[in-house]
Amino acid sequence: MTETQVPDEPVVDATRGSFKLTHVAEQNIERQAFILDQMASRPAVRALKTWALQQLAPAPGETAVDVGSGTGEDVVTFAELIGPDGHAIGVDPSPGFRAEATKRTAAVSRSADARVEYVDGHAEALPFADESVDVLRCERVLQHVDNPTAVVQEMTRVLRPGGRIALIDTDWATAIIHPADPDVLQRMVGYFLSESANPFSGRQLRGLLAQAGLDITGETASTWIEAQEGARQGFIAMMHLTAAQAGVITPAEADAFSRSLNEAADRGAFHMSLTMYAVSALKPRAV
Repeated sequence: MTETQVPDEPVVDATRGSFKLTHVAEQNIERQAFILDQMASRPAVRALKTWALQQLAPAPGETAVDVGSGTGEDVVTFAELIGPDGHAIGVDPSPGFRAEATKRTAAVSRSADARVEYVDGHAEALPFADESVDVLRCERVLQHVDNPTAVVQEMTRVLRPGGRIALIDTDWATAIIHPADPDVLQRMVGYFLSESANPFSGRQLRGLLAQAGLDITGETASTWIEAQEGARQGFIAMMHLTAAQAGVITPAEADAFSRSLNEAADRGAFHMSLTMYAVSALKPRAV
């Protein structure tokens, strides 16, 4: 495959592969794993992953959990840091992703001595006892849940006093696409925002953690800038088709949108950007 993907494309058609919990059984794991691998290699995503890991500072012997673990990349990183006396756990509701993560982890010899496990579970109901987790990360999951407040409260429940948490998510309202007819683009973006569970997740992270009674320890952001070929591939190249199919724009407007982006890419003038945010926090110890 050579497809370039925008991070966390808001999927409205399950046949293309969806990260929504209601579509877990319908996932095309090979396609989704490819998308996650592509996203994980992008500078904006790598920067936030590195920042979050520094904030979490997993230590030898600790229990570290990745909620929405996907292919297991970040669980393996945890395992390398917490060592054989620690416990690295990935939580994912998809049997296919858990199988893929298990296969990939087994192929990474440097984590062979660590306790690595992938378990079935949803962010709304984590399979852990109260105050049993030292470190918890959750990346690009909250945008897909209907009640992010309940999810963060659940994460807080399982954290030990002194435990650390880092959330990474996208704010889809920050998306910029150029050039495009402003009215057509507004209707298209409005449609995709309305079809997403929690498209403004990025701006909510700090408030969710503070509301859960956690002490904020850091926050940052990173902007994804799409390459010129992104005008012809992935989400940007098909969003006008989906919008037209939904009746949000006309076929003529869809053709004009696609033609405008392709012509801009030919000149090196296409632009697409999207901002992602990360916030870290600490669960206070009892006084």
